[in-house]
Amino acid sequence: MYCIKKCLINKQIIKPIIRNNIIVGKLCQTIANMPRPRSLPLVGTKLDLLAAGSGKNLHEYIDSRHKQLGPIFCEKLGGNVPLVFISHPTMIRTLFLNLEGKYPAHILPDPWILYEKINGSKRGLFFMSGEEWAKNRSIMNKLVLKDDSEKWLENPIKSTIDNFLQKWKSKAITGCFTPALESDLYRLSTEVIINVLLGSNSSIKTSKHFEELLGFFSENVKKVFQTTTKLYGLPVSLCRYLNLKIWRDFEESVDLSIGIARKIVQEILNNHHDSNGLVKRLCNENVSEEDIKRIAADFVMAAGDTTAYTSLWILFLLAKNEDVRNDIRGKHKNYVKNVIKETMRLFPVAPFLTRILPKQSVLGSYVINQDTPIIASIYTSGRDEQNFSKANMFLPYRWDRNDPRKKELLNHVQSASVPFALGTRSCVGKKIAMLQMTEFIYQIVNNFDFTCSNSADVKAITSLVLVPDRDVKLTVSLLKKV
Repeated sequence: MYCIKKCLINKQIIKPIIRNNIIVGKLCQTIANMPRPRSLPLVGTKLDLLAAGSGKNLHEYIDSRHKQLGPIFCEKLGGNVPLVFISHPTMIRTLFLNLEGKYPAHILPDPWILYEKINGSKRGLFFMSGEEWAKNRSIMNKLVLKDDSEKWLENPIKSTIDNFLQKWKSKAITGCFTPALESDLYRLSTEVIINVLLGSNSSIKTSKHFEELLGFFSENVKKVFQTTTKLYGLPVSLCRYLNLKIWRDFEESVDLSIGIARKIVQEILNNHHDSNGLVKRLCNENVSEEDIKRIAADFVMAAGDTTAYTSLWILFLLAKNEDVRNDIRGKHKNYVKNVIKETMRLFPVAPFLTRILPKQSVLGSYVINQDTPIIASIYTSGRDEQNFSKANMFLPYRWDRNDPRKKELLNHVQSASVPFALGTRSCVGKKIAMLQMTEFIYQIVNNFDFTCSNSADVKAITSLVLVPDRDVKLTVSLLKKV
């Protein structure tokens, strides 16, 4: 009898009885039974990834794995650590809404972990865990995610965008021009967050020195993400031990970015009594100055890559789709939200969202052990024909329930596109990002005409977020009013 029972457990062929994601009856399959590609000892499938173009093509590499192995599979990309990738909308929702636990934990890039360890620095919400994270996240939710937060967020966001528009208008008044789009959008996103931190206090922004500091900061934040991508899959401890240039570049860019961000936040703290921005509000919540500097500095650093590149992808897609630009011009500002949703479905701000299981859990038909990293393949789920008809086409009207064209799109699984994640550790800056992008795109489309002048195809590459593989060149001119 013991032998029979042992055989059944090893083969995992008996279906489970599950209540609230807890096994209360018989066993189901384990991670050992999960589909997986062939791998080598020690290196796993790292050679396959290198052959596919390394970390910059990770989104396409994992997408091809899903097509080969299905909506859930296991792969040891870096050697001995099994990573579970999922792309089915139900599994993704289950992960974020049922399995992530009270204190959701996510995967941090190895270079960032090593940097924090050797420098002894403490970072903001993205790096916090446990009770410390829960306490500070609860305060931030109250300040920037509640419904009434829009009342105080709209003014600093809109005023920053108005200033940006004036700069573009002054360039376009004598004819068309080609902006340094990536740098402009990085700068805009950084200025929006700084104005959100400041609120109505604008005295800090008047000096030429501050303008130069802001430009220098934006370039260094961009370098942090670029060097992190180059270090992906490499033994970072060895890179540091050998003092390789790639590690030196990474460490220098993080040093400068954190230093400048903290200096900016300290200046705001020194003048917070006259402001009504986020720093002042954090002070009112009795958050310590050190924690404010940690949270606000990381907030500033995170804005560049996320909102800037999403805005860039939106402009790129709109430049190639005049009919969508006309749709925006003929409709309420809220229609822009459909354009943003559609862009983030095709080019999600993060192609992968991660959680580390806090306890043994059931996901799909598999029992997965505690501490297993689960990676939601948002890029794949958003481009799956089973979730979205004409999945590779840019069709913002698919998000408009009143548009008659939507009837021709049979598949529309809204939960298959969750670029800000779900659950208690979803993106804390999502309301700020949506307010910024909605106002920005609406104003740009209603004030300018623009076309894409790239001669070669622009493709997406992974640099922690999805970025274009080359500069996007827009030819911009003032819109002729009819």
